[in-house]
Amino acid sequence: MTHPLDNASWHALTGPQRAFARLGERAGRYHPQISPIAAVADESDASFADLARVVRPGEAIAIASERLLPEREWEPLMTVELGQWMQDGPVADGAVDGIERLGERDKEAMFALARLADPGPFELETWQLGTYFGIRADGQLVAMAGERMRLPGFIEVSAVATRPGYEGRGYASKLVRALLAAQHAAGEVPFLHVRVGSPSERAATRVYEKLGFRLRRNLPFRAARRRMD
Repeated sequence: MTHPLDNASWHALTGPQRAFARLGERAGRYHPQISPIAAVADESDASFADLARVVRPGEAIAIASERLLPEREWEPLMTVELGQWMQDGPVADGAVDGIERLGERDKEAMFALARLADPGPFELETWQLGTYFGIRADGQLVAMAGERMRLPGFIEVSAVATRPGYEGRGYASKLVRALLAAQHAAGEVPFLHVRVGSPSERAATRVYEKLGFRLRRNLPFRAARRRMD
């Protein structure tokens, strides 16, 4: 691993977002109410042993790892392939009418939308990790997009979600454009992840390509539960 994004979650947990982390010497995870994402410094036996100490029995995590988690400590739940995309440069600012900043008062609606649209891991307090924008229609939150992992020089676009029945209206593109404008103004390089083979992959990648994102690499993302001692 030579590029920071090869181990983005580790650099986030041990860097700008360590206040949201439970850390050991060679492993860490976000607090469960924030995110299930965990990370190791490298894929050595020592790092995975430390991960088993950091994660409490019965807790589930998700981790980007080429290596399978040792089954003595972990019950495997699922593995998916993620495409990691980086954004090449600024895009023209889009219209911001109808966009609102989301926060604590909106967390229940955000959590419910994430359960409907399934943009990836999203917990009740995930909103604390960064800026979130949303669009409302018919008295409800119908689209959102925000930020998750932050590491020096890079910030992840995440939780891009549209309520079923409201697709095709350009909400995702509009929200992501608003995020990108703020990220570039702050000197950050945006990146994101797309689940390979998901029902929304084709539509999502078309949107992201138009916004200047390009595929950087694919990586396995593994969910597992810490076995009871």
